[in-house]
Amino acid sequence: MNENNVMRVFSDVETKNLVLRPISMADKEGIYKQFSDCEVCRFLVDAEPFTSMDEAEERINWYMHPEPRDHHRWVIIRKADGAFIGTCGYHNWDKNNNICEIGYDLSSAYWGKGYMTEALKAALKVGFENMGLNRIQGFVHLQNEKSINLVLKFGFKQEGIIRDKHFFRGKYYDHYCFSLLKREWQL
Repeated sequence: MNENNVMRVFSDVETKNLVLRPISMADKEGIYKQFSDCEVCRFLVDAEPFTSMDEAEERINWYMHPEPRDHHRWVIIRKADGAFIGTCGYHNWDKNNNICEIGYDLSSAYWGKGYMTEALKAALKVGFENMGLNRIQGFVHLQNEKSINLVLKFGFKQEGIIRDKHFFRGKYYDHYCFSLLKREWQL
């Protein structure tokens, strides 16, 4: 897939209440606020919460200029007021086997309102229809009940536990492995 096709695949996505748009440096404050919030980062056991704007800038640069081109991140904007409420996107895109990992996070003030369900539905559609994925997988911390319930709502199947997936703060953390195949996906 050439760069123009990749950019077209990852253009803005609009839903009833949200706009998912590619991350940019204009999102630096929102990204910093999101990833410095200990409640948001509680189950993201692969990095410490941000303590500086420079870290937000580094993360944005990583998403904007990936090499190889195997990941993408949207920011999630609420249409009603333009509020930055979270991010979602894809990692580790295996184009030979049509597999990708999905990830997402939502500001705690917006939990339980259906926004991530709406955003994830749009992201899955892009994955299966635009990226040509056959399998979308997600790794979820064993204690992250909200995330577990979210992927199950979309028909993801739990395949097992990935033991010692992340080493963080001197401890290893297991994660559930979930997957959704294109033939199982329902709009």
